[in-house]
Amino acid sequence: MEKVKSFFCDYGGLDVVGDYESDRSVLNFWKLDSSVSASEKLIRFADHKAGSLRLVKYHNTEQKHIRSSQNPWDIGGIMDINLRVPEVAQTFDEIRDLGWHGLSDPLLQKMGPFELYDILMKGYDDIIIAFTHRVQPPLELPEGYKIPSHVYNSSLTVKNLEETQDFYVNKLGFSLLNEYEVKKDAPIENMFNIPMNMIEDITCKANIFSLDGTRDVMFQACEFEGVTGKDFSSLAIPPNRGLLMYRCEVENVEAYYDSLLEKGIQMHQPLQEITIEPYGKVNCFALLSPDGVWWEFLEMNN
Repeated sequence: MEKVKSFFCDYGGLDVVGDYESDRSVLNFWKLDSSVSASEKLIRFADHKAGSLRLVKYHNTEQKHIRSSQNPWDIGGIMDINLRVPEVAQTFDEIRDLGWHGLSDPLLQKMGPFELYDILMKGYDDIIIAFTHRVQPPLELPEGYKIPSHVYNSSLTVKNLEETQDFYVNKLGFSLLNEYEVKKDAPIENMFNIPMNMIEDITCKANIFSLDGTRDVMFQACEFEGVTGKDFSSLAIPPNRGLLMYRCEVENVEAYYDSLLEKGIQMHQPLQEITIEPYGKVNCFALLSPDGVWWEFLEMNN
């Protein structure tokens, strides 16, 4: 816990805004044995409440890595989170000295309407973070931070992008912001570390989604055509280690829950009251995506 906190806070400049012991109601909600406990740290960039990161350290339980020795084209769970940095090459050099390593050297990428420097780096608990600097259209970042960013984006690798879009848009009601493809026409280095003699035969198709229609916090689902990897779909559950889940606040959670039931969505945990610090009592339910991503939707009890 301290090592990971140190990276985001001592190096990156983010703040610990809460230090908690997980409430028993949350541990029950996560289907954990009564002997299990957990410690939490809530990390936030400045006053940006959306896109916060919650570190959880479980005690008295066996754990697996969610995406052990992962590659970006392996399906299941959460592949990465995205953080903005002022200069990718400098970040690359600095955090390599902290023990992280890149899947490639920093590369200039064209992704839909955006041009950016991007580097996927693997760190603690086999997680991957994409550190990005947007070149076009330009984006001004706050000064004085190594990581001047909330978690603004995240990536899932899925079996079937068409089925994924149907699940998130037609079932859950999310907004589709953008669709794009990445296909190289020459055997060149690429951010996914796909062998150069294979890269011309592989297409990465991606959809970018948003819960509220804005680009403040997004996630993208990616399908890699032409390469087959491992399937981690069954492992993205507590208390396993890695990028574990998304937790989202919604308005009128009971009506949203009922609407999903009417659409035939299978719930992993039904709507119930639990206690999540620092919010106190919340009404919350959980579901799993077709590729094993754990989603929690909650509304605070005022």
